[in-house]
Amino acid sequence: MSTVYRVATAYSYDSTIGRLQRRQAELAEAQDQLSSGKRVRRISDDPAAAALAEREQARMQRIQSDQRALEAARRNLELAESTLADVGDLYHRAKELIVQGGNGALNASDRATIAQELDGIRERLLALANTQDTLGRPLFMGLGITGTQGKPFIDTPSVGSTETYGFDDRQVDWQGMAGGPAATETTLPHTMDGQRIFGSTTAPGDNSIWETLDRAIIALNNTALTPSQLSGELGTALGYLDQRLDAVLAARGQLGDWLNRADAMQAALKAREDYHIEQQSELTDLDMVAAISRFQTLQLGYQAGLSAYSQVQRLSLFQYLA
Repeated sequence: MSTVYRVATAYSYDSTIGRLQRRQAELAEAQDQLSSGKRVRRISDDPAAAALAEREQARMQRIQSDQRALEAARRNLELAESTLADVGDLYHRAKELIVQGGNGALNASDRATIAQELDGIRERLLALANTQDTLGRPLFMGLGITGTQGKPFIDTPSVGSTETYGFDDRQVDWQGMAGGPAATETTLPHTMDGQRIFGSTTAPGDNSIWETLDRAIIALNNTALTPSQLSGELGTALGYLDQRLDAVLAARGQLGDWLNRADAMQAALKAREDYHIEQQSELTDLDMVAAISRFQTLQLGYQAGLSAYSQVQRLSLFQYLA
């Protein structure tokens, strides 16, 4: 005895519509992939590839953080180099004025004029020594600031003392911390040791640029000095000025080396970033040729299914009997 199964027309229609809806969803998914150019847009698309891509993204973020820090250090170093270039120009001008002041043909008024210009140079050098970066940090503070005014060099009043060149009551105090941050594989220092560059009143055997200029200024204004004494004081000031000029040249050489290292570091970080971008792309990007071919196949199948369904939907028992 054979068994006859009856398939309801409604069930057949529902089954066909379900298949069409699945085809439509696949087509929409393929279209979304083509629009984004990504094979993996959600973790559910490919959990393993998504996890690996997330790891590559974290590595790229670390590299980008290093790049931002390196760029900030580069800007500081370039600002420091530009500042020291101005300092060097002022040193050379001060040297010219001190040599000129030793000319025996000058009178007291001429020497006072030279001393006045040297005093202006002194003030400009103090401002340059306290130059700050875009974040308000002094470039030449060394490892930090010990004073409350936030500057490494402070012009402070002094009780004064009688020196061989005259009465000296001027003093610039060093309120930074000697030394400088160390360079690493991916970072460079943001600051420099101003004490080494400009000198300090607290370092034994050291003469700051301000002490050096004060010696020349006071000597030029001291009419009690004999020509021989004046010449000796100005000669001493020139010797100390040469030492400070050497310190500036050494600092600029160090800055040049750091800037060259910054270029090399930037190139290395860029190469690492490109590598991780490529790795992430291989994990998540879409094969456009294969994706377009699959989309066209799905589109053709969906259109064929719609056409077939529309033909079947019009069929009925009465049409069959007719």
